[in-house]
Amino acid sequence: MTKIKKLWKHFSDIKKLGYTANLLHWDMQTYMPEGSNEGRSELLALIEEISHNKLISKKTKDLIKNAEKVKDLDLIDSTMLREAKRDYEKAVKVPTELVVKISRAQTIGHKAWVKSREKRDFSIFLPHLEKMIKLKEEYADKLDLGETRYDTLLDDYEPGVSSKWIADVFDDLKSELIKILDKLMSSSDKPDQSILKENYNPSKQWDFGLEVIKKFNFDFKHGRQDKAVHPFTTSLSSTDTRITTRISEDFLSPALFGTIHECGHALYDMGFMKEIHNTILANGASMGIHESQSRMYENFIGRGKEFWDYWYPTLQKYFPENLKDYQKDEFYRSINTVIPSLIRVEADEVTYSLHIILRFELERQIFEGEVDPKELPDLWNAKSEELLTVLPPNDSLGLLQDVHWSEGYFGYFPTYALGNLYCAQIYEDALEKHPNLPEQYSKGEFSTILEYLRENVHQYGRIYQPRELIQKISGKELDAKYFVKYLKDKFYPIYGV
Repeated sequence: MTKIKKLWKHFSDIKKLGYTANLLHWDMQTYMPEGSNEGRSELLALIEEISHNKLISKKTKDLIKNAEKVKDLDLIDSTMLREAKRDYEKAVKVPTELVVKISRAQTIGHKAWVKSREKRDFSIFLPHLEKMIKLKEEYADKLDLGETRYDTLLDDYEPGVSSKWIADVFDDLKSELIKILDKLMSSSDKPDQSILKENYNPSKQWDFGLEVIKKFNFDFKHGRQDKAVHPFTTSLSSTDTRITTRISEDFLSPALFGTIHECGHALYDMGFMKEIHNTILANGASMGIHESQSRMYENFIGRGKEFWDYWYPTLQKYFPENLKDYQKDEFYRSINTVIPSLIRVEADEVTYSLHIILRFELERQIFEGEVDPKELPDLWNAKSEELLTVLPPNDSLGLLQDVHWSEGYFGYFPTYALGNLYCAQIYEDALEKHPNLPEQYSKGEFSTILEYLRENVHQYGRIYQPRELIQKISGKELDAKYFVKYLKDKFYPIYGV
């Protein structure tokens, strides 16, 4: 076995340990009995300990050193070495005991978050949040990769960015979004969303969602969908990808667009070139790039007029009592209603990034030592009023709505808004190369867009870093102007402004 192949094998084993942890997390959020929480935390902690020790071992160091001596590596081998070295150099700075503590805190904190959210009582979750913040501060201090602790945390999700760079991007984006929002809110011809908030049979919602993602070429031989409190996508191998959704009987959008959103993530994970299956490269270039794929399917395709030219008659057959006499054009306007609202995952395309900016600004304050966790509900509510003009009536509709902080995923939220920007820029290129894409959607044909994404995004996994990838695809650096243009071109006609 060659030096580089030995490195491949070693990191493939580490990857498989990660898949095992993913399976336990997937079960925890779908089928695990509530009383199994403590036992599950021990299992996950053990896997994290074994994986971390394997990653920081002398064997890993030696394999990397030996691989670095090999000349003329091809693209895959050279990027494998790059990512192996990056992961090792980060992991070796973090004590195994800290990794285990974080893993245990994630499992216990998740269940506390669920209970806190159900009871609308932040005090239940507060001690777990305080503990996780301290653990992540310790983690950031050990790594010390950026100018601030938060910069270090961001690197886990969006390599190569800083909080200052994101703040600059978001400041510009925020001002544009507020202008667009103000213009839409001034319209006298606003869409009516009430049709979406009638009673819709849950089993029929489920069946329709599955029918849609089958058309998108979600591979049910290598994937499945289940229900969860907070929708997510995970991979248990390069040939086993799971998605989840949640269903509301009195709101059609969460299950429908949540299913489409998670399908976009899954298609990415299902599309890696076979040469990198079950390796360190079998992952998204970044969480921002990953989010660009889910937002593309959910919004650029799934909320597009041409998509519903094909799907609306089918939806009417599923729900004749609701939609039989409701016109397709009005339904299109209904699903694209812009209303400042409380819940991020149910937000419209215009206000969604404002939800992210709220979270980014709070996270940055937390890790710059400007915020006591006890103050977070009040600060959240104040920022919600400032950015979205809505005040949460309780914490379950405010800072308890997202699972991320319970699992220590600080730095993850900004990637959602970056995903919108990547998405718009990638889709602009797709339309330039395939201008008849919308016409294809109206006929129920979605193979061309998937082929484009397979060729330009999916197959590469982690081979290219996000800025390299967007430059490779579009020939340009990331620029918010594409997303701003998309919003104006889509929503101004809907609102007649």
